[in-house]
Amino acid sequence: MVKRTRQKMAVFDLDGTLIDTAPDLIYSANEVIKDIINIDIDYEKSKKFIGRGGEYFINRNLIHSNIKLPQNKIDELIKEFLVIYENNISNRSKLYPGVTKLLSELHQRNFILNICTNKPEKLAKLVLKDFELIQYFDEIIGGDTLSQCKPNPLPLLKLMNDYNIKPSDTIMIGDTTTDILTAKNCSIKSICVDFGYFNEKIEGVDPDYWVSNYNQVIDIINEIF
Repeated sequence: MVKRTRQKMAVFDLDGTLIDTAPDLIYSANEVIKDIINIDIDYEKSKKFIGRGGEYFINRNLIHSNIKLPQNKIDELIKEFLVIYENNISNRSKLYPGVTKLLSELHQRNFILNICTNKPEKLAKLVLKDFELIQYFDEIIGGDTLSQCKPNPLPLLKLMNDYNIKPSDTIMIGDTTTDILTAKNCSIKSICVDFGYFNEKIEGVDPDYWVSNYNQVIDIINEIF
């Protein structure tokens, strides 16, 4: 249903942006490969693999650990990882400081708030419920919700179309190049937090704003809108 009374929209990534989910993701990855290697995966390096979905996350951890497996075995590990992660999704993860304050303020100001993540939709909703954030969001698009996921523009374009919102009235808040590219592919401004899982710098691909805390996000939104 199109909600025409609200004219501004903020779209948030989830992992590394609203919630530090790395501890539970990496714990679950260690659980699925512990029978293959006898050492834990590199925590800091593994964080950089977050944000492109579970398949990418597991594949990159295997490659980094110099593990070569047939595709059918990798597929089994990915399925096992998702099960383990679902059962441990909020055990070690933490909400970033200032998130609830920001969402509450934007909600009070009648912003349309949405999630655009490459996490499976079911898992995204589960962790948002666990951290009592789900009530702030109108729509949650996961990596498996549509035929394409970030950095393809389809998820953001759908959200703007659903709520009849122009690119100039939309902002994307994320933590990786994937989020920045998604915003650029839709001609909208982006804010990148520097405390998440930023993975790689691509020449010419920069956010409109870098921030170190959520008070800065509020200031930027006040400036833009």
